[in-house]
Amino acid sequence: MDTKVLERRYGERLAEPLQKVSLSLVHRFVQDTAKTETDYNDCFTKELLEKVDESLKQCSDCYMLKFEIDLKLHICGIASREFLYMHRKFLSDRDPKIQLEKYKTQYLSDFLDLYEKRDDCQRKASEFVRCCIRPAVEEYISRSLGIDIVDEILTSSHSAEYSSRSFFQYKHSERAAAKEDFKSFVKYICKYEIYVKDWIFQHIQQKMSEDKTLCKLKNTNLLVIVDKIRDATEQASKGEDGVPLPDTKESITELINNMRKYLIKDISISVEAEKTVLFQIQSTCHTFTKSLIKSLRELKEQLQEEFSNSEDISETLNKLPIKPQDVLFKRVFGCGQQCPFCKVPCEAGGKEHEQHHAAVHRPQGLGCYRNVHTEKLVETLCTTDVHSERKFRNTDTKWESHPYKKYTDYYPDWLIPPDRTIEASDYWKFVMVQYNDRFAQEYKAKPADIPEAWRRITKEEALKGLKDAFNIK
Repeated sequence: MDTKVLERRYGERLAEPLQKVSLSLVHRFVQDTAKTETDYNDCFTKELLEKVDESLKQCSDCYMLKFEIDLKLHICGIASREFLYMHRKFLSDRDPKIQLEKYKTQYLSDFLDLYEKRDDCQRKASEFVRCCIRPAVEEYISRSLGIDIVDEILTSSHSAEYSSRSFFQYKHSERAAAKEDFKSFVKYICKYEIYVKDWIFQHIQQKMSEDKTLCKLKNTNLLVIVDKIRDATEQASKGEDGVPLPDTKESITELINNMRKYLIKDISISVEAEKTVLFQIQSTCHTFTKSLIKSLRELKEQLQEEFSNSEDISETLNKLPIKPQDVLFKRVFGCGQQCPFCKVPCEAGGKEHEQHHAAVHRPQGLGCYRNVHTEKLVETLCTTDVHSERKFRNTDTKWESHPYKKYTDYYPDWLIPPDRTIEASDYWKFVMVQYNDRFAQEYKAKPADIPEAWRRITKEEALKGLKDAFNIK
């Protein structure tokens, strides 16, 4: 359902918010889920709907809330197409006919070797490495790579940025001021979760591309697992008494079973692939073992070359079972709750805390709050209003006026302290002054009435106030 269809059905005012919410939720969550190369699960749709609910909790537009069911149907309609494609691809990758086609050439080679009574040892060893060992090696590297990337980022020059949620927010507020990019401010305020995820993903890509860091991490894991497989092969070629296995065809099965035993903590060698590859093998154990070690060396060289020539970092990150972008996101994002008035994100650690809080609150207009009568963005800070006689009203109060002083009647899990110093929120006052007209245009409101004192705040004073508020030395 595109914007024009939404406009015809719900009107212009609702169409744009619907489109924005659907794009931010569906395109991010669904596409990331589809890239995991797993089959569809009902929990994906459940999680998607939970994300819609979270988004609606942060929404102050009563018209959107009236059409909650339509919004969810619209989003699930988009998601269902992606999930259907994901399910079909999963089935296609496991189609028996396709799998048989994959081994067609190999079965022909087996038949010709049998018919002409040729020695098939090296070919069988190479096929075993390609079909059984290589997938296990790649899975090992993929499983280890996510944690290795996280460790690499956390020991880099940006490690302090990931040390706490408050410091992360401080650095990004500072960076946004330096860039003077209005769109970044809007994304930072209105779509904080997406902003954080995008920045972390881009930061990882940048760090992994420097000096071919990703390639080096892959090669490190490759050398580790290849050495383990080679050692396991040499150990497996002997019985429990240390005597080499008999040089017979039947001993090859025992050799591989022994390898599985020695490598059980590191990799899993497919039994089905082994039976297919070693079907009707004519070689004997000792010759096969030597050929296997040679093929392992060739595999190492082949993968090293592939790692060096192929650096699709984005694709690699999205396919890892442990995604470093998700691990780092959890370190700095917190519970995801935002102030009900100014939309500043909670800085409390984890999800288990009694009250949400933030060091620096913003003018409420930056969080889309406007005066119902004048349609002007609200310039006051919630930290000031909660100790005043002013009142607020929104969807939570069912549009009835309610004293800011009693905000805990509706938001008992938020702690909004008074603005302890005049300078504490100078940074966001400065931002409001700089982009007042543009925020009004973005939020389809009228510009706020800016106090004259705010216009005298310099960029240097704003940044100093930000640093003091976050206790940055």
